[in-house]
Amino acid sequence: MNPDASLAISRLTPDSERSSAPRPPTARRQPVEHFIHGDRRVDDYVWLRDKHNPEVIAHLNAENAYTDAILRDTAPFQEKLYQEMLGRILQTDLSVPYRLRGYLYFTRTEEGKQYLMHLRRRDTENAPEELLLDLNALAAGHSFLSLGAFAVSDDNSLLAYSLDTTGFRQYTLQIKNLTTGETLPVRIERVTSAAWAADNRTLFYTVEDGARRDEGLVLKAEVAGDEFGIGAEGGVVDRLAECNSLRGRERIACGISCDLSQRQDTQIGKAPFAFV
Repeated sequence: MNPDASLAISRLTPDSERSSAPRPPTARRQPVEHFIHGDRRVDDYVWLRDKHNPEVIAHLNAENAYTDAILRDTAPFQEKLYQEMLGRILQTDLSVPYRLRGYLYFTRTEEGKQYLMHLRRRDTENAPEELLLDLNALAAGHSFLSLGAFAVSDDNSLLAYSLDTTGFRQYTLQIKNLTTGETLPVRIERVTSAAWAADNRTLFYTVEDGARRDEGLVLKAEVAGDEFGIGAEGGVVDRLAECNSLRGRERIACGISCDLSQRQDTQIGKAPFAFV
């Protein structure tokens, strides 16, 4: 047996030898009744769903402190495992580039950095690299970051992208002007997908509902310089729909694909015209 593994297992001693060990925190019970389809269900811990409740935060901090205390003796073994796994990863690397409208798009990772950098360069010899998004810089001040939408307009000048900094898969949409490098001040919450129309200023996107489902609310926004105008386009398709904006490969049509409760519906419109 691996001696390091034996060391970790030996820490799991009987209760009689761990009388001084910290006690795990216990969440209080607060019964809430639910009646669905004639059945009664009692949930004692529904209050823990409120992630902004100071009592919930305090309980989670207590659980983390308990875990750290119990596993403190295994810290050297944990670090050894981490370094062994890290040693098998090529930390500084490039992805295989893909061609799109005269550019090569690719990502780069660098040793010591946690997130990707998204870049492009013109599809010509010795063309300089252009940094589109540095997720490491965008992650500054956050404990988590995830990239959702990543869509470049047909004229290669605008980038629509969405970020989640909570870990709850709730993405905020932003627009970056790739010519000036400036990010527009508008931020649209809970966006699940985005697609540019062929006029290079109209963006179709979908948002989720309060239950963290794609609501089927298809919205349209237009970019004019540094302005970003938002308006409703098509309204709510179905409260139980899962909708995604999409573009055809030939870039002459834009569509909204919706998985409804009983059917799948796809609406196609010739860009930049609106859907009906």
